Amino acid sequence: MAKYLGRGDDDVDGIVGKKARQSRYPSIHPFHAGTLLFTASQPFAELANYEYGDDLNAMAFQTNVFRDGQWVTETVNLQDALDASAVERLPSDPKHPEPPTLGVLTKTVVESPVTRWILPLSVRSTKHKDIAFIGDHFVQISELRKDGQIHEVVRTNGFGPRIRSAVVLGVGSDYGINSGSSADRIKSEDGSPQLRQPSTERDGSPTPQPGIPPQVLVLMLDNGDTVFLFLREKPDLTFEFVLSKHKLPRTIPYIGYHLAVDPSSRYMAASTPEGVFVVYELHSWTDLNTRYLKDGTFSPIRRIQFRTVQGVIHNMEFLFPRPEDDYHIILLLVVIRKERTNVEPVSRMVTYEWELGDSLKTVFHEEKTGNRLPAEHKMPILLIPLKFKTAFFAVSKNSIGVVKHALSGSPEYERLRTDMPKQTKFHNGKSEPLWTAWTRPVRLRKYFQRTDIIFLAREDGAIIFVEIDQREMVPSVINVGCLDTNINTAFATSYDIFSDVLIIGGDSGPGGVWRLAPRADLEQVNVTPNWSPVVDIATTYEPAISKDTNSRQRNGPSILARKPDSIFTASGRGYKGSITQWRSGIQAKIGLDIESGEPNKQAWIFPVQENGTSSLLGILTSPHSSRVLQFATDFSQVQEIEADDMALDLSSHTLFAAQLPGNIILQITEGCISMHGPTERARISFDELLSVPGIQIDKAHNLMDDILLSAQERDRAELFVVKQKGTVFSLATQWKQDGEVTAVTLFSVSGKHLAAVASINDGQPSLSIFSLSGDTITSTSLNMNGTSVDHSVGLEAVTSICAVNNDSKTTILVLGTRCGHLITIPVSSYESVQLNWVTETVGISPVEIFQAPQSLRSKTLAFASCDGNLIMLSNYTAAKRCFCTKSVVVPTDSNDLAMPSPQVHSIYSLDENLSGHDGHMSLLMLAGSRILMTDIWPQVGLVPRSMTLEGTPSRVIYSRTWKCLIVAMLKGDQPTLEFLDPETGAAISDASDKEKNSSEFISGLGHEGDRIYGLHEWLYVKDGRTFSFIIVTTKDGRLLIVSLKETQEMTDEGPVRRLKYWTRYKKWLSGPVSSVVGDADGLIFCMDRTLHWEVLDLVDKKLKPMKEYQLDSPAVQLKIVDDKIHALTLTNSLEIIDHRTGTGNAMSLLHTDQVARRTTHMLDIGTHNASSEAGPVTLLADYKNGFAGVWIPNGQDNHELQAVFEGLLPGSVRRFIKTWSRPPWVAANRSLRYGALRSSNDGAEMLGVGLDGALYQFTLIEVELWRLLCLIQTLAYRTPMLYPLYNPAINDDPVDDDAELEPQLHPRLMHIDGDILQRCAEDRMLEQIVGDGDGLDLFCEYLDGIEGGLCTGSFRDSTEEESRYSSYFEVAYDILEYLLAPAI
Repeated sequence: MAKYLGRGDDDVDGIVGKKARQSRYPSIHPFHAGTLLFTASQPFAELANYEYGDDLNAMAFQTNVFRDGQWVTETVNLQDALDASAVERLPSDPKHPEPPTLGVLTKTVVESPVTRWILPLSVRSTKHKDIAFIGDHFVQISELRKDGQIHEVVRTNGFGPRIRSAVVLGVGSDYGINSGSSADRIKSEDGSPQLRQPSTERDGSPTPQPGIPPQVLVLMLDNGDTVFLFLREKPDLTFEFVLSKHKLPRTIPYIGYHLAVDPSSRYMAASTPEGVFVVYELHSWTDLNTRYLKDGTFSPIRRIQFRTVQGVIHNMEFLFPRPEDDYHIILLLVVIRKERTNVEPVSRMVTYEWELGDSLKTVFHEEKTGNRLPAEHKMPILLIPLKFKTAFFAVSKNSIGVVKHALSGSPEYERLRTDMPKQTKFHNGKSEPLWTAWTRPVRLRKYFQRTDIIFLAREDGAIIFVEIDQREMVPSVINVGCLDTNINTAFATSYDIFSDVLIIGGDSGPGGVWRLAPRADLEQVNVTPNWSPVVDIATTYEPAISKDTNSRQRNGPSILARKPDSIFTASGRGYKGSITQWRSGIQAKIGLDIESGEPNKQAWIFPVQENGTSSLLGILTSPHSSRVLQFATDFSQVQEIEADDMALDLSSHTLFAAQLPGNIILQITEGCISMHGPTERARISFDELLSVPGIQIDKAHNLMDDILLSAQERDRAELFVVKQKGTVFSLATQWKQDGEVTAVTLFSVSGKHLAAVASINDGQPSLSIFSLSGDTITSTSLNMNGTSVDHSVGLEAVTSICAVNNDSKTTILVLGTRCGHLITIPVSSYESVQLNWVTETVGISPVEIFQAPQSLRSKTLAFASCDGNLIMLSNYTAAKRCFCTKSVVVPTDSNDLAMPSPQVHSIYSLDENLSGHDGHMSLLMLAGSRILMTDIWPQVGLVPRSMTLEGTPSRVIYSRTWKCLIVAMLKGDQPTLEFLDPETGAAISDASDKEKNSSEFISGLGHEGDRIYGLHEWLYVKDGRTFSFIIVTTKDGRLLIVSLKETQEMTDEGPVRRLKYWTRYKKWLSGPVSSVVGDADGLIFCMDRTLHWEVLDLVDKKLKPMKEYQLDSPAVQLKIVDDKIHALTLTNSLEIIDHRTGTGNAMSLLHTDQVARRTTHMLDIGTHNASSEAGPVTLLADYKNGFAGVWIPNGQDNHELQAVFEGLLPGSVRRFIKTWSRPPWVAANRSLRYGALRSSNDGAEMLGVGLDGALYQFTLIEVELWRLLCLIQTLAYRTPMLYPLYNPAINDDPVDDDAELEPQLHPRLMHIDGDILQRCAEDRMLEQIVGDGDGLDLFCEYLDGIEGGLCTGSFRDSTEEESRYSSYFEVAYDILEYLLAPAI
């Protein structure tokens, strides 16, 4: 049989053993495909010895040929095959469409949360409790602070190859509480910690001078490179990474699988499992520091030595020498080798020892035999070096033992005799749980001179504490308890004043931080998010109708504002199984949550000092009254203060409140002004102050000693300016404003106070700026286009105004309107000027603007509330006259991870940060009747919401019919379904039998050992009516049709929605049913490798078999497109099958892929309009981090799918989704530009999620844009400026700087890595990357070609060369900013 390898030389790589699909098509000659692999009777080596000539006729092989209407096997000689290949192909039919030429841009939107190792270290100084979190592609340095929380310091990623292992290198502390350089350790790829530092400083060991920190982090990458990194403080007091790289002289596969550093930090060893190890001799810390201070270089490696051993290196570690022998180096290997045939392999403990400075070549000249390990420790999971007597713990599957005197000829083995903790509920698996990690806690130096201690962690969360005395070397064990998480290799300890702090990264679920105080139980103080491994994803996306899929819509928004879809992923195992909602924004941790019992419109809170006691005083206002609450500074107590105890007016609605110097609180209500302070108290009514009987103020604001008031009449408003001096108030001036005044504020420009008044008159909103004497400085009508001279579509009334001080000469007025618009107006003069502004859509409900804390870092910020979302406005840009960054603030409760985001309608920010942490903000939030005191964290990222399942999920879908999440999961070992309300996170399922009685499982589910493979919502159409069923298929061959009915259940809190579900029909098949899909009248499912089409018989009420089709491998996904079956198979990529035409019970194969891909998922990308340049294209993901976009030649039966683009990602995509995920203010103001194309007919985004929890976005781009981005990407690969952040997908082949720069069209070159472009854009590196040679000429040429030259037409012909080139680069940065904007 001939095996197809590809279409030509360019397609050979990565294609193995694909059957010659061409042989199924009568119109395609089998030899036109390309290269063939011969499987003739004689060996291929013999065929290779033939010379061309007459002997070609003797070279024969067999292949399938279509003869007389049937397939037959024929023997064909090579000469006939070559002659057939030389036949000129017929020209393609011009009527048939050609595949589109498209590029695709990918970008990592969310990095994987998986942490492989957690290492305590002093990477800044000994004063900081730094902790390194290390994943496959990232390093994050964080700090444990007094509140018990882990605070991020700095993060970096993009090392290229995966991080295989990590270690801490360096000297310990000289004073106080220290880790004895012993809390630092390695955990390598096999899970075993590897590094130990000495318990005490050596006599004469160097003390680092200002320069390099006490310790550095060392990473071993998959390609064998070693990366050294530490932190350096920048002038702005932030930190940056300093990086150094060492490359081995030759490639050694899997080097770094084990990694260890000796206690002196003068040697490091890395090994492979196959028996190769490398020992690195390192420079002394003094020499390293001296060189760094001299020339800024850091290269620790002095020389290296290679060594091979016979057998498998199962583990490797450096042991502690005797304290008096600090020059002694001891390397321990556990080697497993087969010493005799027909006998099990033997495990031996091999030691190499030498003194500091000895020749490594001499030390490793001979291979050592070593001592045989006891049977119970023949494959130890962990080796834990102890500080005394060259001893170590050997932790194995069923035993923990102490090995003493490892250097002697007869080491002593002593088993740890104690009762181990019982298996916990968090264990997943049938065998006993394994010990996975260990760490050495921090103690005083003197303590470590006589005692060694460790924490040992098990995968099911159990922790034991082991203490061993120096003299007797007898361990004592204490069962610490069980953590509410699973534990892998990411396990470490730190400390606070009184407690050990355990830090866990989490395995198949969240991790966290636990505090262990003396004689106390474990206390969890923090949760570390972890939404991996992701097994499935669902979204609330519903397609919207797009009027014109081909419209570029350059000058207008591409879509209307709408609520973003919610994204849910299924992850975790056992009790840690969960559904995670992906929410992007800034986390606001709730410290206090009070139910006030009635809605609050607005609130203010101020720190006060009374009788020597500090507290917080909060003013809450409802529509007709006010309340005052007093909070303890730690929020341990809250009490309401009665009106008799305050000078404030609590009988009226509060309009404004502020804190004046001297702890004085100023309150303005509808009827009076009140002051309350330690000694000063006053109240004056507006009747008396303004001399207007019965006047009612409805708007007010204060700035220093000026107060602005507004009182509305029928068709105009009266404005008053009141001066305050001490407790005396006096009217300064007043004037009238036509229309209805809707918002007011006072602000300052160049030291002069001004009043901004928003009003609406005859339906037209306007903004007027007055001096405090009542003179009009400027007045303008507000509209969408942002200039007073433009008479475009107007806006609705302004609801709020906030002034933000950008600098001493410019104030930014931020306005919110009644219809969801945000208006930004810079004011830089107190004289008459024309105002210009920017209008943005942020939602559909009224927008309220709030001031941010007036600190140095937050004074240029503001907050906006719209549609229940709180939005932080930051990064104001004068050139664009708007806040370029808008981030949703997401309140979270660490005690309730499933809590939905509260609908926040008002906030007040404290100028004083209550947490005391730099960059944090304290906000009082109002959400209906709830009062929330929150701490705003500075990082923007994913804020996941986790809904616990107490089971292992395998599939999740969102039902548009029932508006709920449907989860296929395992409870114990039994499959079942769970229905979740996506808003509340509550389980609403009610399993029932045929009589509608509640039961634990529905009929067909609950069988032990079975698994749910397929889950699909089937919309069955009958007599014009649509019925919704849930289709379930299982591993054991069950196919279930499930019916649902919505009911209500009465509880103490009122009626609760429930979904009763039961099995309406079930069918038992002979093999596993891997996938299923439904159309209007039937089901298509794959049982083993057979595709079945069955139609529902309305008479018998059963599924009636119609047709079958034999696939080459099971279908992992099925869908119906244009009444054709798209079957994505496990090993043979995508096949298009017609199940309705043809005779008998056979289906027809229409199209198949040219490449045998091991695929995981598919989804259409691009528009489906026949005249569109963007599709249709089907996006495929495979197991080896690859993806491809293939074009289906519809209407051209028996033609293969053609690849439009192919590429690689840092990780494999598990599932694709289509979703409207951008926030409203981005989606409503974003139009198609620069050559970006729609990913779907309605403009939805295309995302892909990996098993490790990473999220990628995919953007289709035109060829003109692709040429520009490909050029930038090519030039970026060639520059050393990106080091070490380079594309993980590219190989280590040397780059040819003389290679052609002009991009060539080929499917494998159409992928653009957005992560590389992101790096170029963030660091503004385009000018350095492009240079001034041929690259610059092509750069400008390709920019001229984008959008027909529209982007560069205004400056293209400029004679000022420097200015012209600068404009080109600015356009390029704008393009990158547009394309790389995250999709969530």
